[in-house]
Amino acid sequence: MIKVRKTTNNARKCSWTRKSHHLKTPQRPRPVRTVMTRSQCTSAAGFFNGLPAEVFHMILDQMSVVDISVFSMVSKELTSCVVSYISSQAWRNKTIIQSFHNPTLLEQRSTLEHYRHLGLLFKRCTLLLPTKDRLKFIFSKFSQCFTPDCTGFSRYGVLLQTLIAGWDELECHRVFCFLCEQTNLLLKTEALLTTKPGLKRYQELQLRLFCRKVLLDPCQNQPDGQFWLVQLLKPWPLVSQAHLLFILFGPLLHEVIPQPWYLENVARLLVLCGSSLCYTFLASKALNGRLDEISRVIIHIILVCEKDGYHMSWAVKLVQQICKVFSTAPERKKLQHVLKAFKNVNNNSLSPGNNFEDRETFQTFCILLDSSARFHTKLLHMFLK
Repeated sequence: MIKVRKTTNNARKCSWTRKSHHLKTPQRPRPVRTVMTRSQCTSAAGFFNGLPAEVFHMILDQMSVVDISVFSMVSKELTSCVVSYISSQAWRNKTIIQSFHNPTLLEQRSTLEHYRHLGLLFKRCTLLLPTKDRLKFIFSKFSQCFTPDCTGFSRYGVLLQTLIAGWDELECHRVFCFLCEQTNLLLKTEALLTTKPGLKRYQELQLRLFCRKVLLDPCQNQPDGQFWLVQLLKPWPLVSQAHLLFILFGPLLHEVIPQPWYLENVARLLVLCGSSLCYTFLASKALNGRLDEISRVIIHIILVCEKDGYHMSWAVKLVQQICKVFSTAPERKKLQHVLKAFKNVNNNSLSPGNNFEDRETFQTFCILLDSSARFHTKLLHMFLK
């Protein structure tokens, strides 16, 4: 009986030992099934990985600039391949330098469209780069030219405006700073603004070409043009700003000597500038005692209101505001110069030297009489209120 029990105990002991040995044996891990997409199975460059660079470039040679710009957006790897391709001297010579500086008249229109497409290509290829690196990459592809008859600035301007389309003002300001740094724009401008107009005609023309063709003329809307004009004028005092505006928009011929404007043109400019600036201009002259000049300007403002269809009440309110500049009644009587100036203009128009057989002269005289009548009617009506 005892032996049987021992055998049973051994058997139990042996079975427990086997069981514990079985538990300690590590199990083989089961394979994990994963789903691979087609883009993960192959690299981002796809089938172009196995192609030699020369063959890949031959394929790109057969594509248009627009197609290459779209192709570069497929992946980062293809973007780097396209950037390598457009960085080659052969592509630069064929696509950028050819017809850049002096294209024929027949080529100019298509050339501008070509550089608009190039701007789109550079915009897409450098999408992931910082602004300064993008500009360095693009600017390095172009050779500077400052000859007066060169049309390359227009091409560069179209490309640049396409590149920065949609950028905010902060990024555009960085673009302006980069261009100033690369071209020494501020130093060149300062050198011209500290000399008399016309002494450095060639340098003035260089500055005019760059600012107009690259920054101002290619703008598609007024706010963009205003932004670049503000950037150009902002570093300089008011007198230098006027000088710079004359360089940018004044006459090109060096034989042309600036002449004083006709008073009617001065008056029209003041009307277009608005009430605030017009009042500031006239009030300053009033405080300096230049009443005769104010009277002539006001008469021509009234004449412009009559010719161009502005409300005569605006001119009357302007005169009222100028009256408030003078604190005492005797000083306000000085504005009787306006009425005397009207009388003098009418007398000059009726002088024997004027030939009313000329239709234009007679029409101008009639407009002058109508404007005078409307002004005094509005003035009297305002006082009667």
